[in-house]
Amino acid sequence: MAGLLIYEFVRYHNLTGSVIETNPFNPMIGPSFQVLVNMGARFTPCIRPVPSFPTDTLIGNCFANETDTCTLPELCGFGGFGSSGIPDQSFRLILPIFLHAGVIHFLINMMTHLRLGADLERSLGTPRYVVLYMASGIWGFVLSAMLSQNLSASAGCSGALFGLIGYMFIDVLVNWKFLPHPMRDLMSLLVVTIISLVLGLLPGLDNFAHIGGFVTGLLIGLVVAPMRPSATRNVKIATWIVRVVALVILIVLFAISIQQFYSAEDPSTICPNCKYLSCLPVNNWCDPI
Repeated sequence: MAGLLIYEFVRYHNLTGSVIETNPFNPMIGPSFQVLVNMGARFTPCIRPVPSFPTDTLIGNCFANETDTCTLPELCGFGGFGSSGIPDQSFRLILPIFLHAGVIHFLINMMTHLRLGADLERSLGTPRYVVLYMASGIWGFVLSAMLSQNLSASAGCSGALFGLIGYMFIDVLVNWKFLPHPMRDLMSLLVVTIISLVLGLLPGLDNFAHIGGFVTGLLIGLVVAPMRPSATRNVKIATWIVRVVALVILIVLFAISIQQFYSAEDPSTICPNCKYLSCLPVNNWCDPI
């Protein structure tokens, strides 16, 4: 992730001649919206056709100064959309997990990684940790692409980190009898989650990725959480039933959301009022750019 952040600065310099966006100033100390999209941020018009944003649309301030224009394929980069000319960059549901809006964004997420990730990886093992992390991040961006306004873009591993938090809820409940202060641990997680979701209403943050990652973390927690050490036979049977049900729900969520995203004529019409889960209706924060 650090390597990609450095490359973001290099790419921004190559496209604009500057190192960070200063007009307007990027409070995350990083590149511009346009360069983030060019680097692979989640941006729906690059992933699938959007009626309100055809591929021949001229986009301003792209990249060096306000008078520069570019087409959608040029903005999206990665060689455009191939011979068909139809937006098809589905990798933008995965790649943004490893991108960041700037140095501040990167440091915040890395501190959360150090606080949560190291202990979880030790307790889960690397394979299960990777599945939890990646699945949470991916479905977070799938939900974001499906419910966000078409012209919003997002990047970062926040959805994956919310998946870790979702798993920790399950871990506390499974090991309730073995923790010295389970209620305190549960309330601490609850407070952190609520504060983080409230902060996710601010501009530049993607609460859909947060919510999607959190839900995925809960479901994967039910699937992969280690069995309680002193579990009886009946508890083990019940645990396996819960695991199967949670896995089925997870697969159905992925399948339905992806199908809805690609089959809808305009993804932003799937749930127009859902945008208020990721913004506050003040100062036009909820309006597309």
